[in-house]
Amino acid sequence: MDTITVIKATGEKEAFSEEKLRNSIKRAGVPLELHDAALSHVKNILYPEIHTSEIYKHILEYLGQSPSPHSQARYRLKQAIIDLGPTGFPFEKFIASILQKQDYKVDTDVVIYGLCIAHEIDVVAQKNNQKIMIECKFHNNIGNRTDVKVALYVFARYQDLTAGWIGRSNATRFNEVWLVTNTKASQEAIVYAQCMGMKIISWGYPEKGNLQDLIEIEKLFPVTCLINLTYNHKKILLENNIVLCRDLLDNQMYIDLLKLTPEDRQKLLTELKAL
Repeated sequence: MDTITVIKATGEKEAFSEEKLRNSIKRAGVPLELHDAALSHVKNILYPEIHTSEIYKHILEYLGQSPSPHSQARYRLKQAIIDLGPTGFPFEKFIASILQKQDYKVDTDVVIYGLCIAHEIDVVAQKNNQKIMIECKFHNNIGNRTDVKVALYVFARYQDLTAGWIGRSNATRFNEVWLVTNTKASQEAIVYAQCMGMKIISWGYPEKGNLQDLIEIEKLFPVTCLINLTYNHKKILLENNIVLCRDLLDNQMYIDLLKLTPEDRQKLLTELKAL
């Protein structure tokens, strides 16, 4: 096959990589016996300067009709996190829920005074006597990146809070600062964070312990992944602070709010158990 150029969500162009696509299919937990068929399905529709969003659509199309249709929910993880929007609040709750499952004690939207001003902190996490300030940066578009201006802003707030703690017995002392974002971070933001000792967790960064790892290793998928629910169903769950599929499975009384038919309820439960 001649080299095919694809257009990424950022507008950048790159050569189509079969290996990269295979890795994304593998990572989504698609059964091994379906990998080759999924790749063939995509290769049959390739054309010069095809958008990666169209490739993504065809993968979902194949998985939805495959012997493992629930793999579709896993494969659309990145879009499912975007679907937590349009505001960043559900994303903050999602990150807090993930950390709770890792035995962190968490609080959201906490107002704490620094040396100069008060700061509203998205998530405050505590574990092993370590207190962490976490700023969640949510983007509504997959192609948007968290740039160095955001990293500078977060660290400046952390510095004010740190300065405010010194010499005040009743002040909050943070041991770490994290910037968590649902898309990629720019290289400049990463370099700055490494220099200043700030942790960034983003899509694909760091190599281990990135956002996908936090979700996939413990199977902490957001309810927006679910194929068998409508947008309105998902909205009802988020409004009731049900963010994780695991929480919905453990608290099935919230399924009653969705007013599903017995058949649709069973489809949903099957999907939840598969995830």
